[in-house]
Amino acid sequence: MAKWWKPIALVLVTFVLAVSLKNDFLYFLLGFELMVYLAAFCQTLWLSKRVKARIVLPETRVLRGESFQIRVELTNASRLPIPQLMVRLAVRAFPEKEALLLKGKLMLDGREQGFLCFQMDGSHCGCLEIRPDQLMITDFLGAFQRRCPMDGEEESLLFILPKAMDLDRELPDVQGIFPDEDGGKQGNDALDVSEIRSYREGDPLKMIHWKLSARWNDLMVKEMADPAESLTWLYLNLRQSPDLPEVRHDPQAWDHFVQTVADTSALLLKMGKRHMVFWVDSLEGTIVRSCVSDEMSQQEMLCELLRTDSVRPGENSPLPEEIYLDETKGICIEIDLQGNLVRSKTPR
Repeated sequence: MAKWWKPIALVLVTFVLAVSLKNDFLYFLLGFELMVYLAAFCQTLWLSKRVKARIVLPETRVLRGESFQIRVELTNASRLPIPQLMVRLAVRAFPEKEALLLKGKLMLDGREQGFLCFQMDGSHCGCLEIRPDQLMITDFLGAFQRRCPMDGEEESLLFILPKAMDLDRELPDVQGIFPDEDGGKQGNDALDVSEIRSYREGDPLKMIHWKLSARWNDLMVKEMADPAESLTWLYLNLRQSPDLPEVRHDPQAWDHFVQTVADTSALLLKMGKRHMVFWVDSLEGTIVRSCVSDEMSQQEMLCELLRTDSVRPGENSPLPEEIYLDETKGICIEIDLQGNLVRSKTPR
């Protein structure tokens, strides 16, 4: 904090002495003090408009247990040196309310670039909301401070994902629940439609898409995908049990849940099963669906999950029967907040 009251007190004392003693040197000293403080104020005002700051996060997502850096790049576009820059970032782990303040200081010469690095540990899975809180410039005397604008005033997100998937983990509720697909018939799941085309002679009537046929005034037929590519449902039951501790605010319990989801999804991919992961977002009251077909889409699904809060007891939220798409049939695996896996059936 700038000690602006000290120069004011010094000027007042000098002024009182100069007037009372009528001393020429004191009048000269008073004028000199005023010029120095005015120059310091103008310098701070000038430099505050020529400082640029940018927050740089890791290029890749962080895995749990890894350390990472939050980097703030600073540029002085003026020829004048900056005696002191104070940077403050607010880091909040969703869904916690209190933010951790990261503070750092540095000095920049004219036309110089510099940076501050804040070292952090990704000890738990989650989403970090990083927001520039303050960028202050201080003059040489330490008497005046001026706030500088920062690029990107909005918050940035950094996701800490589960560590490497444990594909050797035994998940008996997943392995062996799929029927033998060799020589199977075409799928009949609404999500197994690979394309919609015009009617050809010999196409079964049950495959006609009547709504589109009426709209386009032509018979349209649903082309079904191979059953080996059929979609499996993975339902994440985020409803919090009133008899158990709140999982979302327990880092170890939340890590176990997210790791179970990641391991199950990775195992399904290893088995060649693309799958639809879905849950209820209690913050927005919406149903979130994320189709996982490869490692990249799996990471996107996990990032979306880490931004979701659990459903507390007593909250109104859609029932599982309301979440499935129309006409959907097939296998569904349910995972609750304790990491328990249960096989269920989709509504008929």
